[in-house]
Amino acid sequence: MSPDQLAARRAALWRDLQPVLARTPALSFHSGSDLAGFPITDTASLRRDYGAWNSLGMSDATLRALAQEAEEGMASGELSAGWSTGSGGGARGLFLSRPSERADYLGQILARLLPAPDLLRRQRLALHLRASNSLYSDVGRRRFAFAHVPLGESTEASLKRLRQFDPTILIAPPHRLAAFARAGARFPSLRHLFCGSEPVSEAERSFVDDRLGLRPRGIYQATEGFIAAECVEGRLHLNDHVMIIELEPVPGTPGYRPIITDLRRVSQPIVRVRGDDYLEIDARPCPCGFAGRVIHPPQGRVTDIWYYAGRVLTPPRVVAAIEAVLGGETNWQAVAEPDRVVLRLSPCCPADIATLAARSLTRELGGTVPVVVTQDLTAWRGPKRRKVKGGNA
Repeated sequence: MSPDQLAARRAALWRDLQPVLARTPALSFHSGSDLAGFPITDTASLRRDYGAWNSLGMSDATLRALAQEAEEGMASGELSAGWSTGSGGGARGLFLSRPSERADYLGQILARLLPAPDLLRRQRLALHLRASNSLYSDVGRRRFAFAHVPLGESTEASLKRLRQFDPTILIAPPHRLAAFARAGARFPSLRHLFCGSEPVSEAERSFVDDRLGLRPRGIYQATEGFIAAECVEGRLHLNDHVMIIELEPVPGTPGYRPIITDLRRVSQPIVRVRGDDYLEIDARPCPCGFAGRVIHPPQGRVTDIWYYAGRVLTPPRVVAAIEAVLGGETNWQAVAEPDRVVLRLSPCCPADIATLAARSLTRELGGTVPVVVTQDLTAWRGPKRRKVKGGNA
């Protein structure tokens, strides 16, 4: 589809969504209006009352209990609820779906990620994320065998499970793929490798590709929906065929934060929900043929932008400055404090390399604040890694 055809498709899906919005307390007053007539809602506001954000007449307390039961491995029937991985600071979102929605969601993912011939082959899909959910394990059981490998396990235990399962498709966070690469892992049957749930840099992709023999392709999902996927050309396209993603400029930067409307969500409609991620547009044309807009892979959140003495540093600039020296193999985290930046590095990083990384970051900061190096990453807690932490505005 051309961009105009995608726009026409979105308009038709928006019209079809109106009866659902009329049954959703937070949105019912505006149903039948143009999208611009709906208020913009921050994720924190949505998460205060999930009862207002579903079309099934379910209360906030009921939904939270349902999600917790799923977290503990209890069957929830046809209606599926669960918790997201979280932002890295403890905040988790609740998602809700019925079987038809899960089928639609999985269909979109498979169609965007796998070539058509591989949809017809038997596949072993390993999902290495914090918790399992029927949102993923419903995938066609006649052709797809599914295994969930929880992130709570050690790298060694996870590798043992994966070797036993011998996946043809693996989806995992970048920090775990890098850990597998450092451990010398081999997955002899692996045909497709994907990364999601946290930012991944180009240096890290190259490191994983070099060690595992496959370049991980990015999946950009959030509690608000399946936002973008990487095409065969290695470009991250917004899913403009099923989402209306408005881009709100972030002052002082070349980037945006997304305002998300999912045109296929029915049980838990998402309309004009403002996301936290910091996005930058990739204006180069893509030869893959999909007309969805292209963005650079997100490297952090809007709250992770650094402000020092009139100087603004976005997460992509911080990552580029540090990994120009460290590459993709070394674990690190850079934290903005009011009067300094703390660069936390793996104890395995040589001292001279650590010094060079700090100098590179100091240059990017223009000398506005000191960069203090500590070779200690114990302060980092999972399951979602954040390389760049900020909020010193």
